[in-house]
Amino acid sequence: MRAVRIDGPERVALVEMPRPAPGPGEVLVRVRSSALCAVDRRLARYGAGSPRVPGHEISGTLEDGTEVGVHPNVGCGRCEWCLAGFVNRCPDHQDVGRDRDGGLAEWIAVPAEHVVPLDGFDPLLAPLVEPLSTILHARSLLDVREGQRVAVVGAGPLGILGTWTFRRDGARVAVVQRSEARRRLALDLGADAALAPGEDVAGALGGPPHAILVTAPGVEPLAWALEHVAEGGAVHAFAGTRGGMPVDANLVHYRHLRLIGGTGCTVGEFRHAVELARAGEIPVADLPHVVVPLERVPELLLHPEPDPAVLKVVVRIDV
Repeated sequence: MRAVRIDGPERVALVEMPRPAPGPGEVLVRVRSSALCAVDRRLARYGAGSPRVPGHEISGTLEDGTEVGVHPNVGCGRCEWCLAGFVNRCPDHQDVGRDRDGGLAEWIAVPAEHVVPLDGFDPLLAPLVEPLSTILHARSLLDVREGQRVAVVGAGPLGILGTWTFRRDGARVAVVQRSEARRRLALDLGADAALAPGEDVAGALGGPPHAILVTAPGVEPLAWALEHVAEGGAVHAFAGTRGGMPVDANLVHYRHLRLIGGTGCTVGEFRHAVELARAGEIPVADLPHVVVPLERVPELLLHPEPDPAVLKVVVRIDV
């Protein structure tokens, strides 16, 4: 089969590999499409530790023709978190596309309980469901309610999916983004306000945000969120930062803040994301995207196209 493989830092190539053999409890999925993510680009730049096929935003077809999405956070199945349904919190989890081979290939083997029927949702766009499912997990931790004020830091794909999700909850949402082009895009895609970091987010929302979702990596976005969230508010550190960063504990302590982290999602949240996408309640098909063949992936992982109007690259594989 054809696959994109990362063999080391900045060593990415389209290769021929044997079709994977499903292990106990696993199924073979013929991949229809995958989407590229910042995680894939980091692996391409820094390496994965061992040769790895990346890609964790995946749709495909089972042997019986069922169109499915793939939930990528595979837990051990035995620990207290897995038994409670939180496979994404398993200390021994293996993520598809990072710890085990992913979906930038013609075939993938995954545990059967991690394939979710699409029930009619467009399989070409189904990879966009996975990032939505991670937003649903973050939303559950922030507990945003109708009438609240929310800021989303970053107008990338996760920032826009977060904006749509919180607006569906009845919140008023401001997107905070350095790039003017991305601020315009956020407004076009439904944000109530879009501001540069130095602008008055409280003025735009009618008061400081009750909750802030930080989808942009780095020291400054999280520091900004801790300074601008409302007294007693919640900040979700959605984006990781290579090398870590310091946090001002005094801000958290004296302002009665909740600083929350979380990654991935549960299988239940992935199923819910499929339902929301299929019903059009979260319009994932409207996320600005381009569709490319598998042959272009090595180039795009190492040298992403800098078009601010394109938020996702979907890779069509079954051609």
